[in-house]
Amino acid sequence: MNTPTIVARLCAAAALLAPLSLLAAEADETLKGLGLVTLVEPVFPDAARIDGVADGHVTVAFRRTPAGEPQDILVLEATHSRLAAAALEAVQQWRFQPTANAADLEPRTVRISFRLQGIVVYPFGKNTIETVAGDDGGTTAPKPVNVPRLQMLARMPKALNQPMPGYPASLAARKLEGRAAVRFYVDEDGRVRLPEVIEATAPEFGEAAVAAVAQWRYEPPKDGGRRIVASDHWQFQFKATN
Repeated sequence: MNTPTIVARLCAAAALLAPLSLLAAEADETLKGLGLVTLVEPVFPDAARIDGVADGHVTVAFRRTPAGEPQDILVLEATHSRLAAAALEAVQQWRFQPTANAADLEPRTVRISFRLQGIVVYPFGKNTIETVAGDDGGTTAPKPVNVPRLQMLARMPKALNQPMPGYPASLAARKLEGRAAVRFYVDEDGRVRLPEVIEATAPEFGEAAVAAVAQWRYEPPKDGGRRIVASDHWQFQFKATN
């Protein structure tokens, strides 16, 4: 199956170009656009400074619950493991406006840039990422991370558990045929993370596909012997005789 690379995604909003400690006073409108009501600033780890790290970044994907809590937080890539731990600790404490809007509950991605003078958060747009200049003309949003597809790895991880979606019982009487496409990440342990419907001819087909894919498990994806996060994209066909 031809699977496009999953690019980091977030709601279409302007990049946050100020240290987080200044956002409450200077970026109220931007915060409203993101839906954030509590934004905890990551702390630059002292251990990273001791290691000689002066700056770096972490790209984090997550989704939020209808109540506004982040869940299934996944580090897509990081320049240093200590920065990744600091970013995870902070994002776990973020809170969003409660919502029942399905679009708001889709996976989101942010790039957290660690600098000695402060922390900067860049939200990624849904389709393309534009370079955004900061107020001082010297701050630019980094390029998005391209998560490799499972099929593009030197050795594709073997699927260990891969149940296929069943036909939705709620549609049995109507005997509809249709399809659903789902994309997802596979983390360093081979677990499927953040499965998302990208196309469905009926919502029930999308729900069935996501429910099945969420149970999938692979061998850990590797690049040069190092465990990594990878991605994939599957399309399912549904027939009433399933």
